[in-house]
Amino acid sequence: MASAASWNEEEETSLELVRSFPGRVALVEADGTLHIGRNYDVLRSTDAGVTWEHVTRFPRSPLRRAAEVSRLACRLLRQEVRALLRLSGGEYVAANREGVFYGVAGDHVFRAAAVEEGALPLRPPMRLCVGPDDTVLFGEYGSSKAGKDVRLFGSRDGGAGYELVHTFPAGEIGHVHNIVYDASEGHYWVMVGDHGPHAGIGKLSADLQRFEWFVRGDQSFRAVEVFDLGGYLLYANDTEVERNGLIELDKKTGAARRIREFDGSCIYACRFGGLYAFSTSVEPSEVNLSKFGSLWLSRDGYDWRRAFRARKDRWSARYFQFGSIVLPAGASNDETIYFSGQALSSIDGRTYVARLTPEAGL
Repeated sequence: MASAASWNEEEETSLELVRSFPGRVALVEADGTLHIGRNYDVLRSTDAGVTWEHVTRFPRSPLRRAAEVSRLACRLLRQEVRALLRLSGGEYVAANREGVFYGVAGDHVFRAAAVEEGALPLRPPMRLCVGPDDTVLFGEYGSSKAGKDVRLFGSRDGGAGYELVHTFPAGEIGHVHNIVYDASEGHYWVMVGDHGPHAGIGKLSADLQRFEWFVRGDQSFRAVEVFDLGGYLLYANDTEVERNGLIELDKKTGAARRIREFDGSCIYACRFGGLYAFSTSVEPSEVNLSKFGSLWLSRDGYDWRRAFRARKDRWSARYFQFGSIVLPAGASNDETIYFSGQALSSIDGRTYVARLTPEAGL
């Protein structure tokens, strides 16, 4: 694997912050429609956040309803829209720390999905995936030290019901980070973590019947979000035990090339028109020392410039979340950039609309 280019503090571009508002980005669609979460409520804007329409909400207990008066209480409870996607007919599928949900036109509250979980309680996912014919997939996410079976589930009825697709026996992996459909290859990529042999990327057949490992056993294969560049997957890895870097993974051979380094772990990525975007989180370790969450942009996927950064706030990362620049699921056709702050000074709990300045040089 090639050595990484050194990280350059001066490698920056300029960004104009157009407006901001309370909430956390959840989903951006091709036409630019933006969805955000305000605690357990989902709102939608078709004009880059100038006006908003309330769409639906997650069901919530009296305790969680009471917690909404305090941003710190919501951070402690992880009271947020963790995953949100929209199907071809306009239906929504969603997840939070409590479960998996779906919504159809006119629903004021999400409905809990029926999951074939058996005797082992469900560990709600970090991401949701929509594949061909509105097939919805997710993998369980939780403590990587739990020592339990980890399962993949699939739905063919708009997210109302999920059946068991594949089981990783206890000890084979820690949890599932994400699942992504690859139209050119005709299968799904399954990204899992975290340490030693647990980290890896596998392939799940389009009919959900066959899983096989592609690469595993190295922190360079510990990915959450990936960009598909035809013959390669491109991603910034997510690790606290090594320096994080930009990885180019050959889809045919599994050969990984480390292109450059980043100063934090990456769990969010998005495409805004001709711009690729990654963000980094503040996950302090012996090798990742940065106190800043950063937004990185590129036009070709290889030349990256930092467009924004914010410092981790004073609250405990263990109890009140890692500092992160949060990016939405989905992809848009224009270069309006959307991001949110989590546990970062001055921007926590807010979403920003931004654009490159004419002087950006990107």
